[in-house]
Amino acid sequence: MGFTNFQFGALIAILSISGGVANIPAGFIVDIFRRRWGLMLTLCMAVAAVEYGLVAASPGFVVLALVFILLPLPGTVWHMPAIAAISQRFPARRGFSLSMHGVGGQIGDSIGPLIVGALLTLFAGSWRPVAVVYVFPAVLMTAVVFWALFHLGGDAEDTGPRTDVGQRFRDAGRLLRNPAILALVLVSSLRDMGSVVLMFWLAKYLHDPVAEGGLGFSAFMVGLHLTLLLILGVVSSPIAGLLSDRFGRKLILIPCLTAVGLLSLAIEPVGGGLLLMAIVLAIGLFSSSMNQILQATVLDQVGRGTEGVTMGIVMGVNSVLSGVAPLIAAVVVNQYGIGSVFTYAAVLWVGGAVALAFTPLRPPPGVPAA
Repeated sequence: MGFTNFQFGALIAILSISGGVANIPAGFIVDIFRRRWGLMLTLCMAVAAVEYGLVAASPGFVVLALVFILLPLPGTVWHMPAIAAISQRFPARRGFSLSMHGVGGQIGDSIGPLIVGALLTLFAGSWRPVAVVYVFPAVLMTAVVFWALFHLGGDAEDTGPRTDVGQRFRDAGRLLRNPAILALVLVSSLRDMGSVVLMFWLAKYLHDPVAEGGLGFSAFMVGLHLTLLLILGVVSSPIAGLLSDRFGRKLILIPCLTAVGLLSLAIEPVGGGLLLMAIVLAIGLFSSSMNQILQATVLDQVGRGTEGVTMGIVMGVNSVLSGVAPLIAAVVVNQYGIGSVFTYAAVLWVGGAVALAFTPLRPPPGVPAA
């Protein structure tokens, strides 16, 4: 659509900030209406189908930006009851269970870019028909979720004590005064910022012409590299989650955050070819599991029945802060060239590792305190 770097960054920022703003009320709603989790999940899929159709019909930047405000809402709401239900059912295996929850998404994230790259090639670079294609799996999954999960959150799940809305807000206030939670918000935000910058700007770097500092790859090759960035997470996430349950979260998170930061620095110097593919694969190996393990780390610090509001606050703040990262990235790219964005991402990843190293945490159930 001929967008500038700033317009490109602004769209990413809108996605992130909108999802973040929605996270906080979604967390309260999920905790209060625990009997309606299945209905929430069904509606998420139905709304997603409508939104993908609106993306395909958007004529320009302004309309697309308005659609992007709504686009992250189904995914935002989806994760709240899912994470809360898993955390309550498997407290001693929280890291592994949340990682397994993420595997389905990682499979889709991995094969999605490859399929989209192939579809773009099939449609001679026209992206609107591809956006229409997105509608159909969302419609199909609306029916599947309704059939499989509509009763999630009924009497069997609703075993916790009733808490009034005022108490929910007081609980939220205590969370925001908890030093461990605040530190984890910072760590998770730095990780999310690095992830957003790396994922979106890597795609642009691969596709931009060589004359503009990119590699000039075709749509299919861009999709292939994004698939490589995510594919190993399907295997590494459950393993990392299991290890974090047994040996502690920091032992997994700090090396992974550091490794991704260092590998990001190598993206521009190696150019294209097999070495770039190897680096992208390695980044995916270390980065894909961190989101779920960080979620498990946060939930280790709070009590049962507050999972929704906790994750709403943490993920909400994360997403709002992450929305600033693409705009900063646009400034960095305009000033120093698109390759410099990977140095910026590296600083964010390593900064998260340093902050986590100095944060005292309650260990997972079954792991002795350090």
